[in-house]
Amino acid sequence: MPYAEVFENMQNAKISKAICIGENLENSKLAVDFSTENSGEIELFSAIGVHPHEAEKYNPKELITELEQLSKKPKVVAIGEIGLDYFYENSNREAQKTLLKAQLELAQKLNLPVSFHVREAFVDFWPIFDEVSKKGKIRGVLHSFTDSKENLNEALERGLFIGVNGISTFVKKPEELEMFASIPLSKTLIETDSPFLAPKGKRGKPNQPAFSKLVVEDLAEKRQISVEEIAKITSKNTEELFNI
Repeated sequence: MPYAEVFENMQNAKISKAICIGENLENSKLAVDFSTENSGEIELFSAIGVHPHEAEKYNPKELITELEQLSKKPKVVAIGEIGLDYFYENSNREAQKTLLKAQLELAQKLNLPVSFHVREAFVDFWPIFDEVSKKGKIRGVLHSFTDSKENLNEALERGLFIGVNGISTFVKKPEELEMFASIPLSKTLIETDSPFLAPKGKRGKPNQPAFSKLVVEDLAEKRQISVEEIAKITSKNTEELFNI
């Protein structure tokens, strides 16, 4: 889909800001360049970092040096997407843990919030998070959170936000519905994970930022709150976390 069409759809959905998320060093640089070159009526920002799937590909020390240099660009507002993924294990666990800690410490040094990817790995994630947190507060969001209510509570106790996307519109299991219903609006961020995880009504199609409106509408219906109020609250959360 042409960028112009993506932006037009975003404007029609009344989206005024978006963050382009990196998953390795190369496309983190692309995210920075894209957000710089295309920011206009829709204001674009970027997050830089290495996803756990890519952990084995980098020397941690060299990567942190590169990311720190890249962070000086004006459109960089976060470190991410970083974390642990034990579902696919595309990189070995030790490499994932080492890189997570290194990037967390960088976020702390730069005073930047973090976008976390954690899948079936909270048993190792929380100890690393807590260890680094001893040196200073870590602000961030658990991207595409679908885990247990217990880990939701662990996240909320640590002050983290929860990323809600298309998954929330089509889950059916009682425990999943209960978990999503338990996320406080004051800690909810709306995201897409484009081009993946299109919401109900768009399943099977490439996801796009404009579809986040459908996530907001679904959330409003389930919480019995107006779409406008959900949009206002979640936009405020995003602006405060990322300082945009």
